[in-house]
Amino acid sequence: MKLLENISLKDHTTIGTGGSARFFLRCVSDDEIKQALTFAKTRNLDVFTLGGGSNLLIADDGFSGLVLQVATESVSIKVDGTVVASAGVNWDSLVTECCRRGLSGIEALAGIPGSVGATPIQNVGAYGQEVASVITEVHAIEKSTLRSMIFTSEECRFGYRQSRFKAEDSGKFIITSVGFKLSSTDIPTPRYEELRVSLLSDPKWQSGSREEKIILVRDHVLKIRKSKGMVLDPKDPDTRSVGSFFVNPVVSTALKDNISSIAAREGSLKPFIAHPAGDGQWKISAAWLIENSGIKKGQSLGGARVSNKHVLALTNPGTATTRDILELAKLITSTVEQKYGIRLEREPILLG
Repeated sequence: MKLLENISLKDHTTIGTGGSARFFLRCVSDDEIKQALTFAKTRNLDVFTLGGGSNLLIADDGFSGLVLQVATESVSIKVDGTVVASAGVNWDSLVTECCRRGLSGIEALAGIPGSVGATPIQNVGAYGQEVASVITEVHAIEKSTLRSMIFTSEECRFGYRQSRFKAEDSGKFIITSVGFKLSSTDIPTPRYEELRVSLLSDPKWQSGSREEKIILVRDHVLKIRKSKGMVLDPKDPDTRSVGSFFVNPVVSTALKDNISSIAAREGSLKPFIAHPAGDGQWKISAAWLIENSGIKKGQSLGGARVSNKHVLALTNPGTATTRDILELAKLITSTVEQKYGIRLEREPILLG
């Protein structure tokens, strides 16, 4: 391992902001991860685990501890749909390869930047799918003891954009690999309305084979994501973001009805829609709340800007600082809360 010092972290994130890491280590095996943790323990350093940097904001002052980049890249894909991938594997590359092999279950998660190891942490989901439905086990190393552990899907305690690794055990483990069980027989059935409409407009959708439909779902998801600036493109400043900055809120029936009343009284840019989330709760669109509170696409504050394509993405067109991004997020949060009584929850991790 090569220990680096005072390394700028901007280029290790998709948004391109933030300061430097006091120490930086790139680990290509579980043994190297344990060696790095031992080094940090002897120096009494905090450790942050870096994957693809796609859901991460780094403070402008940087991080005074050790940034450990997991760069393991082993993949095993079997014909029965059993998949085991190391934490450092590029997520979209894994999705693409599984689709190519006719395995379904993650095709609607195409185009999401980042690494495999990050997917269980926030239970990555999009367009009607989430990884919780296909993850069988998560392998991890406990930071404090260097003990290797295996968590079943149930033990991960998955929720909407949530898991034990993001909640009560945040920062306690380093995920080293993830096991999935995909299907070699299921026919893709799009559950997300925007994706369903897009597929029905494609003549190939009705006549295509099961394997062709898996590829079609992936292709149409990528098309939709690109239209929203949610697929990384060095030539498009709208993609210099952390993806969706806010989580879709889950609210009570009373709060849902109140928002519906406001929308009926004042009108809205798009119809207000709420989806049942169980136990009398409702999931509503953070993007709808933001747009109808008065925030505009392309609106800027300091060096930060709301994407020209999607209000859920806060972007760095070139000169933004992390402070700029957070100030813009604060403006959006307070604007939505003042109008609708909902305080939006930030999705990306803040380091430093």
